[in-house]
Amino acid sequence: MLDVQNLCISIDKKPFLTELSFQVAAGESLILLGKNGVGKTLLLNILSTLVEPTSGTVSISGVDAFSNLKVVRPQIGYIPVGFEGYPELSVVDYLDFFADAYKLDKQNRSASINTVLELMDIQHLRDIKMGVLSTGERQRILFAKTFLHEPQLWLLDEPLAPLDPRGQIEMAELFSELKSMGKTIVIATNRLEDVQQLCDNSSTAMQNTYLLGILNEGTFVVFNSYTKLQQEHAEDMSDDIHSHWLIELYLEVTRS
Repeated sequence: MLDVQNLCISIDKKPFLTELSFQVAAGESLILLGKNGVGKTLLLNILSTLVEPTSGTVSISGVDAFSNLKVVRPQIGYIPVGFEGYPELSVVDYLDFFADAYKLDKQNRSASINTVLELMDIQHLRDIKMGVLSTGERQRILFAKTFLHEPQLWLLDEPLAPLDPRGQIEMAELFSELKSMGKTIVIATNRLEDVQQLCDNSSTAMQNTYLLGILNEGTFVVFNSYTKLQQEHAEDMSDDIHSHWLIELYLEVTRS
């Protein structure tokens, strides 16, 4: 579904991301892991077509993204770090604003909004102004807004960070539902616990659909199935340190 080939981007003529090539199929999730400033958000901005790469290609559903923006953008749902504005709008008016921007049919718009409110379990917030919501509530609204136009490709920047433990568990369950619907998900995080929260708490079948890409110095130093990486490192570890295999892997591949 998502096919990236030889992606490069330079900033002030200095290479920043270099020769990235990878594929993420429908129903798969790619977790981008790396320290702050390594280029995770920049890569999401490229995949969302907000930033054009210096060279290389991005294809979505077999279509070159930057040559066919009107075709691919409706397939993309991007939830960046932080919260968008509109503090004086109520939740339902905020969702209606984006439903109009997405050109949803007016006759079905109210039903669509009610559906996403129910899906995210936020019906009780519909008349609350956006500016007074908690961080976790705002995150749920952003997901509800993205659900409105039913994108095929979900791009999420630090989606678990604003949530309390219960919210993180519920969001991991939501990702599993998206994957079962055949959606493609790319998640950026700088937190090892987010990777384990998403992957280790999934069913065995779902674990096999997670890919892990560790970015360091402009390129992937690791790109493989989470399950395969776990199995490879389990062979060399005793039971008492097996739970720390991801920490050991990350330190190994990012050591300068």
